[in-house]
Amino acid sequence: MDGSLQIVYALLGTSPQLTAAIVGLVVAGVFWRKMPRAAMLLLLASVLEMAVLAASGWYHMVYFPAALQAHDRTMVELTRNMAFVGFATSALHGLVFGLLVWAVATGRGRPVPPAVPGR
Repeated sequence: MDGSLQIVYALLGTSPQLTAAIVGLVVAGVFWRKMPRAAMLLLLASVLEMAVLAASGWYHMVYFPAALQAHDRTMVELTRNMAFVGFATSALHGLVFGLLVWAVATGRGRPVPPAVPGR
């Protein structure tokens, strides 16, 4: 199968995450003036998520099948590489989630207690 078609299939498989990342880009642009720090963190998280999805899709749909067909690596090496890529992908998704949590929490001060009437 053609490599570009395999990438399209990989992107279709990750379309919910990709759609959320694209929406994140749009939301970051809309709120850039009002909340620049939160928008910057959202933009960074969205771009990083899109990069992780593209790299993971390439690895799983292009590189790995080609390496299997080439028979130039042992199954142990391919399995080790797959585990490493899985761990790295999960760690980067965790980083993205952390950036999103940071974006939600940034710029919020401590709540002011309500005024007590009569004082």
